[in-house]
Amino acid sequence: MTVDDASEVAQHAEPTGPTEPPGDRSSAQPGMSIVVFAGLISIAAGAVHAAAAGIHVESKELAQIFVITAVLQIGVGIWAVLRPGRIAAWSVVLVSVVAFAGWLTTRLTGISWIEGLEVREAPGFADTACAALAVIAAIAAYTGAILPAERRHQRGLAIPATLLGLFAVWTMLAAGTTAHTHADGDHAHGDEVAAADHPHDEIATADGATVAATADDHPHDETVTANASTVTTEHPHDDAVADDGHAHDTAEPVALAWPRPWDPSEPLDLSGVEGVTTDQQMRAAELVNNTLIELQKYADPAAAVAAGYTSIGDAGTGSEHYIKGDLIEDDVLLDPSAPESLVYAADGDQRTLAGAMFIASARPADDPTLTDWAGPLMTWHKHDNLCWSTGDDGEAKVVGIIDADGNCARGVRAGGENPMVHVWVTPHPCGVFAALEGIGAGTAAVDEAERVDMCSEEHDHDAGAEPQAVAKPYDPTMPIDLSGTPGVTPQQQAAAENLIAINLVDLPQWSDYRVAEAAGFRSIGDGFTGHEHFVQWDWINDDVALDPDFPESLVYEPQPDGSKKLVSAMYMLPTSVSLGEVPNIGGPLMQWHIHDNLCYSNDPEQPRVSGITDADGNCQPGLVKHDPAPMIHVWITKHPCGPFASLEGVAAGQIAPGEERLCDEAHGAH
Repeated sequence: MTVDDASEVAQHAEPTGPTEPPGDRSSAQPGMSIVVFAGLISIAAGAVHAAAAGIHVESKELAQIFVITAVLQIGVGIWAVLRPGRIAAWSVVLVSVVAFAGWLTTRLTGISWIEGLEVREAPGFADTACAALAVIAAIAAYTGAILPAERRHQRGLAIPATLLGLFAVWTMLAAGTTAHTHADGDHAHGDEVAAADHPHDEIATADGATVAATADDHPHDETVTANASTVTTEHPHDDAVADDGHAHDTAEPVALAWPRPWDPSEPLDLSGVEGVTTDQQMRAAELVNNTLIELQKYADPAAAVAAGYTSIGDAGTGSEHYIKGDLIEDDVLLDPSAPESLVYAADGDQRTLAGAMFIASARPADDPTLTDWAGPLMTWHKHDNLCWSTGDDGEAKVVGIIDADGNCARGVRAGGENPMVHVWVTPHPCGVFAALEGIGAGTAAVDEAERVDMCSEEHDHDAGAEPQAVAKPYDPTMPIDLSGTPGVTPQQQAAAENLIAINLVDLPQWSDYRVAEAAGFRSIGDGFTGHEHFVQWDWINDDVALDPDFPESLVYEPQPDGSKKLVSAMYMLPTSVSLGEVPNIGGPLMQWHIHDNLCYSNDPEQPRVSGITDADGNCQPGLVKHDPAPMIHVWITKHPCGPFASLEGVAAGQIAPGEERLCDEAHGAH
């Protein structure tokens, strides 16, 4: 025994001889030893770890770590209480610091060589409380270790020791009544989504969320409540009567359709999906629950910008993505506390947080680390057809898509190496992990029919009937959806939607016709028709097509006050291209036309429409007829005949022989 320990024992010893004068207790000190206080808190932390060990039985190695930690914390705690000397104090410091360091590591990076702790996890109530107790014990023990023996006793420590002890008991109860899972490293504590890996696969969720699960082979309903959460689990048993005395059906389980419509206000149902393991279902449920919680801090886009996220400039599609580039190529996968991208529903200047888009580091979309994570519940997709450029703010912006040859008319092709998946925090008819529609759907490693991030036909139509997409009128202030037109392929729909989107974003740079005039646009003098065309004649026969930064013609509506409102672009191909050679980027959604009957004034600087050809196709003397160029409108305002409608009357021009004039009323404004 050290001299210091002997001094501590002497201070706690009772008088042993009659020669000691009554009341002469100069060696005793009032209050509790701060080392004893540290020991009591260490015991409390160890008790919480011991309680938690019982809910980590699915991982033997992890449960053993909890038991060892509990034994060490309780052991040094008892030592500090019985022998409150420096050696005991330093022992409490050492064990407490190691316990806290282990907790901190699992929250920052994970521990790759311990099963169940491979990836980082978000802090939960029970584990954070346990870490806090370890910190308090370490600080108290350190203070006791450096103080002289006569100064270690302090008044008033009994009350906080008692309160912290009660707090530890409460934490033990909270941890012990919540089931827990470590699914390939992704796990939750206390108030996070959790499940015990036992024959009944009970699931607990946080913040009132309800999750239905399916496991084994029998229908069996159980309800687990934790943190105000009610969870229904369904378990199909093969036996008519199980060991627990419950009667069970003998019917074969029926695989349920996936995906299913998603509403965060309703229970999350991931049950009964063929090929989905219990671990995959638990991981997916935990991801959704944690995303619902973590993403709310970005409800205001300003908060996202302050955190380092920047818009990619795609608000015109109805969904605006904010990306934090330095998170994309790290080693963290599906972390709701730090998503690589945030998705906002864009309605004019209004932005509503809609979900997260988790982006993996460069790898194939069918990499097992992705496909095995949630199994058939998820389809990872890529966007390998986008063209990117640098915006005025110095950040990367989407400026278009590649052409048929894989080239960008503007910017560079990039970003196609990174698979991604959405998790929605707002209702979505195509499921919680749904991709966007059209161009936003990207490409996957499986066929379109095998993708599970799009609407299931089971929810779109009656069994045995052909799926019928409902066409939505085109509204530039709403998300763009050109579905519902027979004969349009997904690629054509995506290309048409993207063309509209980039026009909605970029074409308003020409809103002031005087800006257009400064760039070389000249009016053809047809404002009396209700639509006035400004043409940049030098751009017609160049090699740029369908680019809102270089439109061949702009269409304005003259206003009663004399101003002009930009309503459309009119893109024109070189005059060497015939109607039979126009690009088929939109399929039946788009119809190109020419103007082969207009006569212009003979003015090389500013030709003006001055008449139409006669029956023989000739212009009156003094007027000239220009070589026809295939053209198409892209309207950034509502139009009765859809977003690519031609004008009416003489302004409608001529279409290819044998075609019927297209008026896309299905997507037109009514």
